[in-house]
Amino acid sequence: MVFRAERWWGSHNPTRVLRSAQLVMTVLLGICVPMLLVLLAWELVADPNPVPAVITIAGLVLLCFFFSYVFVVPDDLTSSATDRTLAIASKIFMHTRNGMTPDAALGACKIILPETLAAAICFTDGERVLASWGEGSATAPAGEPVCLDSTLRVMDSGEMRAFARDDNGLGKHYFPRLRAGIVAPLTVRDRCVGTLELYYPRFSSIDMRQTALASGFASLISTQLASFELERQDELTARVELRALQSQVDPHFLFNTIGTIVSLVRTEPEKARSLLIDFSNYYRRTLSDSEALTTLEHEFEQGVRYINLMQARYGESRLRVSSHIDPATHDHKVPPFILQPLLENCIKHAMREVDPLSIVVSSRCTPDGVEITVEDDGVGMSDHVRAHLFDAHDSAEEGGDETITGDGSVKRGCGLALSNVLTRIRFFFGEDSGILVESEEGVGTRVTVRLVGEPHEPTRA
Repeated sequence: MVFRAERWWGSHNPTRVLRSAQLVMTVLLGICVPMLLVLLAWELVADPNPVPAVITIAGLVLLCFFFSYVFVVPDDLTSSATDRTLAIASKIFMHTRNGMTPDAALGACKIILPETLAAAICFTDGERVLASWGEGSATAPAGEPVCLDSTLRVMDSGEMRAFARDDNGLGKHYFPRLRAGIVAPLTVRDRCVGTLELYYPRFSSIDMRQTALASGFASLISTQLASFELERQDELTARVELRALQSQVDPHFLFNTIGTIVSLVRTEPEKARSLLIDFSNYYRRTLSDSEALTTLEHEFEQGVRYINLMQARYGESRLRVSSHIDPATHDHKVPPFILQPLLENCIKHAMREVDPLSIVVSSRCTPDGVEITVEDDGVGMSDHVRAHLFDAHDSAEEGGDETITGDGSVKRGCGLALSNVLTRIRFFFGEDSGILVESEEGVGTRVTVRLVGEPHEPTRA
């Protein structure tokens, strides 16, 4: 029996059940109390025996206790209502976590309406109806222009309003059979972005509990919309930063690479032709869409193009590159433009004055993702330098002299490149992914990129 009672309570709206119980008890109390008082007076006058009077008084006391029990909800019912409220909030969040779209608004309507005494509900964006549900919802379809004065006033003031309307002009409004309602604002950053509207058959149905429900649900949805807006702004900001990084072109590298190709046109035309193709493909990839994920195989091909251009300038005996790419990682999705900056750092910061530089590029699958490693046998770095690697520092910006490196580009702090790569990794894979740098002076440096889990495909703006 207890199980059945719990199922019945969970499948019915507690607001309506308690409201009905309170109404029934009020009627019973209004009928029974006067009758019991009359009966008590008659018994005291007509019969000196006190027993009937005591029984009547006991019945009156029990009735009052039962009345108090219904109106002062016990803790177990309160706890059940709290659990239900949290469950409702969770269900609403599942619909509105990606913004207040018409489908999300309709889902929220179906969840909220049964929790109130309202006959209908709708959401608007201040200009048009997003969704409606309940009695007469066919008169307020999605896309219907807002025509209720209370909606416009709430959009202007940002304050909740309760309204009642008479028979005049009801045909001009949606929900024509419902004569009263509550309009609550949906606000994001102190700006009203829409309304939650509850409609009732009569104004007397609106009490403090109904206004509190409307205000509470509107505040809950406003908080979720604000959270979604912050996430969207963060993603837009990161996307703009990625586009800026992707579009960076070092003019020194550009001009000197072209000069190298020109110098080979007469002496080694086939090699010049091959380098020109690599150069064209390299910049086509560099200036392509930075928001689209690529495969590790394509990213490695981009790194090979860069190495070919550098070997043309330094000579293959001075710059040696080998690779150990696990075939199982070829199709793994990675952020674009993460390998070439690591190779560029090796050439700019690890190469000695005379001795050749060897670079090894490798990849392997891990239990939770993939690792990409770039290792060199160059000059290495101190612990102090490694501690500040991810500071996006550019010495030229502090008034230092620009140094043109052998690849024809401006020598910058390697933290600029590493911080850019880390930004890409965190944007697509989250905070669990990152870069590990190991280095020893005079021995070399190993940079490991750890990509954990599946990448996040950003939504288009």
